[in-house]
Amino acid sequence: MKKGLFYAGTIALSLCVFTACKEEDDAYDAYANWPARNAEYFVQIAAEARDSIALARAQHGDQWEAHCNWRMFKATTKPQNVLGALTDSICVYIEQRGEGKGCPTWSDTVRVNYRGYLMPTQNVINGEWREERTVFSQSFIGELDTQIAVPAKMGVSTAIAGFATALQYMHVGDVWWIYIPSELGYGNQASGSIRPYSTLTYYTNLMDYNEAGIPAPEWK
Repeated sequence: MKKGLFYAGTIALSLCVFTACKEEDDAYDAYANWPARNAEYFVQIAAEARDSIALARAQHGDQWEAHCNWRMFKATTKPQNVLGALTDSICVYIEQRGEGKGCPTWSDTVRVNYRGYLMPTQNVINGEWREERTVFSQSFIGELDTQIAVPAKMGVSTAIAGFATALQYMHVGDVWWIYIPSELGYGNQASGSIRPYSTLTYYTNLMDYNEAGIPAPEWK
């Protein structure tokens, strides 16, 4: 199990805002109170990130980043010199650190392998409660194999604010779990299987990027 997914699943199961939690209750609605549950889910993800960062800073000072896999980044679409709301930021769990130098900018084009999830829910499957995660979009099937996967090509500026922010901090080879509050995603709008007020999770691997005005080569 991927560690970032482990964190997400663990936090989701700790939420006590489900409307029904008994196996015999066949009327359980996995999407009941969706806005409130998604907001609380991001709050708990952020608390995990902040606590881990604070501990690393206390133990390692200026070298904390080498000892902590969590990051929080304020959206690049928000003013950087003022204190904003929690939902002005995204949370990131670094699963793998890449060796690439530099990061994409707002005007660049990227090549990424990704899979997008809604927050974990529970459902009765064959009489047993099981955790489920809805995949709303993906560029690869099954486990990620960078040798055969064909990464998606997109402009950083065309992505939702939370995803675009994460891309601008990534290096080639990075594999991140990116947690995006609805305010930096689709807000109160639906998009395909994404419900309004959804906290989004992206499992993302940056493979390459090109500066604006330089055509991206075809992927081999």
